[in-house]
Amino acid sequence: MSVEKVKRSFSLAQQRLEGTKDSYGKLIREIVNTGICTHCGACVATCDVLEWVDGKPKLVGKCTGCGVCYNQCPRTLTLESALIGDYITSYSARATNPDIKGQDGGVVTALIEFLLDKGFIDSAIVTMKDPKENWKPLPSIVHTKEELLKSSGSIYCHSQTLIALISAIKNGDSSIAFVGTPCNIDAVYKMTTSPTGLLNLFMRANIIRLGLFCMDSFDYRSLKLFMANHGIDINNVEKMTIQKGKFTFIEKDGKISEFPVHDLDIAKSSSCNYCIDLTSEKSDISIGSVGSPDGWSSVLIRTGLGNEIFNEAVKNGYIEVNEKGPSMKAILFLAKLKKVSLYTLKKRRTFVIRYVGEEGITEKKLVETAPKKEVVLEDTIAKLKAVKMSKPKLIDNDKIISITLTNVSGRSMEDVIVNISHVSEFFETASYNDKISVWYPFEELEFQIPRIENDQEYLVRVIDKESRVMTNKIDIQKLIPQQK
Repeated sequence: MSVEKVKRSFSLAQQRLEGTKDSYGKLIREIVNTGICTHCGACVATCDVLEWVDGKPKLVGKCTGCGVCYNQCPRTLTLESALIGDYITSYSARATNPDIKGQDGGVVTALIEFLLDKGFIDSAIVTMKDPKENWKPLPSIVHTKEELLKSSGSIYCHSQTLIALISAIKNGDSSIAFVGTPCNIDAVYKMTTSPTGLLNLFMRANIIRLGLFCMDSFDYRSLKLFMANHGIDINNVEKMTIQKGKFTFIEKDGKISEFPVHDLDIAKSSSCNYCIDLTSEKSDISIGSVGSPDGWSSVLIRTGLGNEIFNEAVKNGYIEVNEKGPSMKAILFLAKLKKVSLYTLKKRRTFVIRYVGEEGITEKKLVETAPKKEVVLEDTIAKLKAVKMSKPKLIDNDKIISITLTNVSGRSMEDVIVNISHVSEFFETASYNDKISVWYPFEELEFQIPRIENDQEYLVRVIDKESRVMTNKIDIQKLIPQQK
């Protein structure tokens, strides 16, 4: 009877986890290979095709990718509270004041406008653009609505807002709204709650923490250099946005330049490699764009104070709430990407290396010019079910082809070679190669291939130590119109 109960529980867990792609391979990559496995045996205890061998779980049957073993592990991040912290409720909202030209819904500006108008705060700590250097962050103290409106919009660089906060307190302000990214919010929280924190010891200031969602922050000088290297004058940029994995620069004349966010990794602050907080978990109210439609902000209410302020701002007409709340699935997905960065979950395999030198940002393409050799026609029709290839996409102004390969065999594959070749009239003219020592079940590998001039089609071949397991074709002439 007890065995039947376990089976029913396992079946229910499978149903609830359907479509999560949490597999044995993910467990090995994130937990076992990174050295954070607790050796508790929860994964093996709950899966019939796992055994405990030589101090770690080993697959002895076919993995179905059900995710049960992954979700029993004490080290995996699967609970909502572990990913985005505790919160009371969530909203999609936007400012009602048409003068607010903020990022997305302008909720942060609207909240501060409400607090200033009602006299609930003496000042607010925000970040403005430095009038001397466009887009350089300038931490500022604002006391009026006119000053506040000048601070609308996001600046994706570190801002030393704590200096402005202490200055405001020294000037006699006792109730202050503080706007910051997770790292700055953490600083205020520690200074307020720590036994040795200055805000806790003697300043006794009332700080309302308005936290921003933040995936990455960038060094101003490196960001400026990146833009210059891509023909973008920072003084002509009117707005910057980061959405759906794209960093977009919008210039005053309407010109739009768009780049994959990871293209700017060289400009990213080093501290961001260690940050695991997407949603400013220590704030009273967290605000970001993830999970809400264009023109709206996702809002997480975390404390009683935050709940009271937000509801009063809505009641007084400063903010309107969308009947449909934010997509928590989207927020949790992005939060997990950031949380597991410390586990080195996803190491991108790419054929492009970018680096900064004295002459600016340059690219080195790892492309081998292949001697002309005829492609065996049978290769183009060999499509076994062990590997699945995503639909190819063109990125970086159509200069790069992006594909994702997934091991759907249910078993680990060893010594796998991924070969991507450009083919012209049945001959290879360029070749790209990568080798994966172990490819776990349902693990995704992302490849970005720089296109060559006058390209026609590319052949993607996956070969393990035993045989060829997949061959697929990318037809450029079909891909370009499909993407447009």
